[in-house]
Amino acid sequence: MIGWARLPRGQYRSLVIAGILALALACGDDESPLAPYAGQPVMSDIAVEGGTLTPKLTWLGGYVTALGINRGPVAALDSTLVWLIHAGDNNIHYPVTYGQVPTGAQDLTAQYGGKRLDQLEEDLGYTFWVLKEEAWKSLSSSANKQLRVNTGAAAAPVETRGDTVFIHPLSHTQKGDTIDVFVNVKEVKPTGRLGVINVRQSRDSNNPIITWQIIQSGVTDTLMAALGLVNAQQYQVTGNLWEVWSEESSGGQPVYGKKNVIRAPVTMGQPISTTHVFAEYPARGLERNKDYYVWIANKDWDGRRRLNSTNFYAHATFRTW
Repeated sequence: MIGWARLPRGQYRSLVIAGILALALACGDDESPLAPYAGQPVMSDIAVEGGTLTPKLTWLGGYVTALGINRGPVAALDSTLVWLIHAGDNNIHYPVTYGQVPTGAQDLTAQYGGKRLDQLEEDLGYTFWVLKEEAWKSLSSSANKQLRVNTGAAAAPVETRGDTVFIHPLSHTQKGDTIDVFVNVKEVKPTGRLGVINVRQSRDSNNPIITWQIIQSGVTDTLMAALGLVNAQQYQVTGNLWEVWSEESSGGQPVYGKKNVIRAPVTMGQPISTTHVFAEYPARGLERNKDYYVWIANKDWDGRRRLNSTNFYAHATFRTW
């Protein structure tokens, strides 16, 4: 068995004090848990938070002096800017939440002709970029020039070629990304005698929008008396997600589906006056990677048959992603 060597009391006390000092130096200031990198690390890996129109942004390579977001595939100091913030001496610390200007920073979006948005827009592509102080000093006056990472083996810190400024990866990185918060719609397949249904995705919710065009001969009224949504590729009662029928009273009794009152476009789940909801739309809307069946019918539908040849009835299937 290996035993522990005994140390003189004074030497033991010195070792303990030295250990405490080393630990304190390693921990640093509690107010800056993410201290800047030592030396000159290459900048990379901008991460854009998903599931929100005001994402948090993080990156590798240390703190920066400028952070910009352009609408479209090009980083530039021009009118495509939707956000540009600046803080001298690399005082922009990660993470940064879109729209929240960090303490000590300035919003320079308008200075270069850009227009700040309250939030980023669904299904649009943006270019996110960050710059170190030394690069910003060289190009802050380069309005309307594109910014690119200089990947050459002997890249200069900042090099201008025509309308483009190439910046060394020690001082700059960028990333293109599309904002995709809500479900998307694809493979819409309309069928039925009454009309052609179209389903398009919303840009501010998980509730797609339904429209239709009447094609059945002799039908002139474009309003509907009933509509519904099923979580399947064909109609089945057990898959009902949303079902709405017109409602009126006759002899003191409710009558459903015998009056055309539903007007296109319809956002799935929206309240519709003078109707009765038999199946409540899901509070969180539709889900990704699912099959759905949406149907419409007017007041002359028999309320039972759902064949492709059924009069006064139509449906469409679609997928989400």
